[in-house]
Amino acid sequence: MKIIKNSLSFWLKNFPFKNNKSHKYNRGQLIVVSSEGEMIGASMLSAEAALRTGVGAVKILCSKKNFKLFALKFPSMLKKEVNTFNEFKNFVNKNKNSVFLIGPGAGVSKMTIQKTSYLLKNVKYVIADADALTSFRRKTNHLHKLLDENKIITPHIKEFKTIFPDLKKINNRKKLIISALKKTNATIVLKGSHTLIGNKKKLIINKKTSNELAVIGTGDVLAGLISSLVGDHKMRPIQAAAAGVWIHSRTAIKLKKGLIAEDLIKNLKKTITNIYGKYSR
Repeated sequence: MKIIKNSLSFWLKNFPFKNNKSHKYNRGQLIVVSSEGEMIGASMLSAEAALRTGVGAVKILCSKKNFKLFALKFPSMLKKEVNTFNEFKNFVNKNKNSVFLIGPGAGVSKMTIQKTSYLLKNVKYVIADADALTSFRRKTNHLHKLLDENKIITPHIKEFKTIFPDLKKINNRKKLIISALKKTNATIVLKGSHTLIGNKKKLIINKKTSNELAVIGTGDVLAGLISSLVGDHKMRPIQAAAAGVWIHSRTAIKLKKGLIAEDLIKNLKKTITNIYGKYSR
């Protein structure tokens, strides 16, 4: 396995820059499977971060209960009311070419397992985060079998050890992710004070970051960033994950002390403008 430092040189040439031929349809669509109840803010953070970064359109799947709230909060985002699992399956079957993000604020439940399993089986590009992972705590082998080279999982250390319970005794993070990569073909983003991004062939280490990211909501922003960059005509999963982590980290560093997740979203424009400047040279 090749071990490298996360840097622009690894992914910059594949970043989905906008040009004079770009329009919302050729930049892809991200579907965010909404959280419910008191966790609805997680979906909002992911969706807005994605729309600001690399995707042409974001559509939020939400229940009737939350539809009006999303409509008021995000007039620029598409919304689709989905109230039952059958409605969810029908929607997915009609939108298999989209990228799907599931997990932020989803809740640990059988329904989350059902939805995540259906997506992993039927959609090429899926990013699974947070509750979409920990819901499988008693079905970890089932989850591992559903993950392939086009899937990305983004756990922090507690979530990681929930879905890889036999690795709990390994304390070295590098050994931990390498051991996990022997069990799955997915791209893994192990979040932390330094984030590790890996697949079967590469391990990327992102050390330059900010301790201020240790606050609620920042992981939802990262999930949205990564989801916005992956796709057939955009970035491969390992590149999208590395780019998303880099953007997330650099934005946090610039903000210094006292940041919250909303601050990251507001300042993404500065980081992305800087990336465009690097590319133009």
